Amino acid sequence: MRNFLLLLLLASLVQTSFAAESVCTKLSKQVDGVDDNYRPPLYGKVIGHKKLNFYTAPDAQCKMKGVFVIKGDSLTVYKPYKDWLNVMYIAKDGEDYMGWVPAKQVKINGQYGKNL
Repeated sequence: MRNFLLLLLLASLVQTSFAAESVCTKLSKQVDGVDDNYRPPLYGKVIGHKKLNFYTAPDAQCKMKGVFVIKGDSLTVYKPYKDWLNVMYIAKDGEDYMGWVPAKQVKINGQYGKNL
């Protein structure tokens, strides 16, 4: 009986993981594209929390593992979606990371080319 319950729990976790992946994939496709991007992009700084995780789509279920920025980091902001922002971060080694972050954790400082 105990093994059956463990198997049932494992199956439920796998199904939940696939469901979240499906939601993230669908939402990412829905909000992808440049049609509604800021032109020129905005620039902002991470505020609030010490660590701000990136997400593959604008939904809390879509957290990217190991991709985050910290308070004070600069971000390029491409577009909003509800309470989220599509952003890019360029690390010190030149590697760039794109994803979604909660808008309330980014302070917009202006547009590139206008307010620098």
